[in-house]
Amino acid sequence: MARYDDLSTGPIAYAAFVSTVILLVVILLVRALCYSWVESEDAKRLVDARYVASDAEIARQKSEISNYAKVQVPAAAADGATAGAKPEMVDRLRIPVSVAEELLLKDWSATEAGQ
Repeated sequence: MARYDDLSTGPIAYAAFVSTVILLVVILLVRALCYSWVESEDAKRLVDARYVASDAEIARQKSEISNYAKVQVPAAAADGATAGAKPEMVDRLRIPVSVAEELLLKDWSATEAGQ
């Protein structure tokens, strides 16, 4: 009568192994899902980031290089100028970058045509 009270260990071991594999797969899937979620949140934060001071400075610089203006720049130092002397300021006309590009292209094409 004792042999009918014994548990069948084969199916129990098989069920334990299968449930362990299923649990491992579920844990790995949840981990991958969480990693993907965190990465997408980080990407969204980077896209939505605004740097007010930097954006204002960049806009100022873009407007500065796209307009004509009269500016003062230091004159070229003479050969005998002292290092501590205050440089003389000279008025110059600043032109937009697009106009400067066109002028350079015209000049280069004229130079190449003359060769």
